[in-house]
Amino acid sequence: MQVPLGGWAATAASEGLEGQVKAFEGEFVVTRHGVHIAVVGELHVVGEVPCDRCGAPLVVSLGGEVSVLYSPVSAIPETIEDVDALPIPPVDTGFPIEDVGEYDGVALDLAGVVREWATIERPHRLLCGEVDEAEDAACLARFRSMSGTSGAPVIDPRFSILSTLKPVPED
Repeated sequence: MQVPLGGWAATAASEGLEGQVKAFEGEFVVTRHGVHIAVVGELHVVGEVPCDRCGAPLVVSLGGEVSVLYSPVSAIPETIEDVDALPIPPVDTGFPIEDVGEYDGVALDLAGVVREWATIERPHRLLCGEVDEAEDAACLARFRSMSGTSGAPVIDPRFSILSTLKPVPED
């Protein structure tokens, strides 16, 4: 079944991105394989997120394929003592499986699929200088003005002796 992604998916992408989504497009194909549900598709998101250092808005673009196989929670044991006793997902889904997940056996929340994808695809650290090298100095200046420091960090005199230490090579 082909599932068009609308406003609910953009909202989920915004939550995963931790910013505002400016443009969103994508499509999922959901198929059932016994008790397992396969979600395949492609997502593209352009969003605005704050710089992790100075808070200035940055535009980021994420895009890629989604390929996840979900198994019902009831099919997964609490403890795994015998790996061979685990339920085997269908081998022939017609596409490579990139990830596996679980659902309650009744309904699958596709917003959660989008949210998880955006969270995983988002770079773990976003700085102005990584998006635009020319902006790095301005980003650092904004950060210093926000934190109340105007120049280079001052080293506590009690720790200044550490700058003279040199590592000893191991033999």
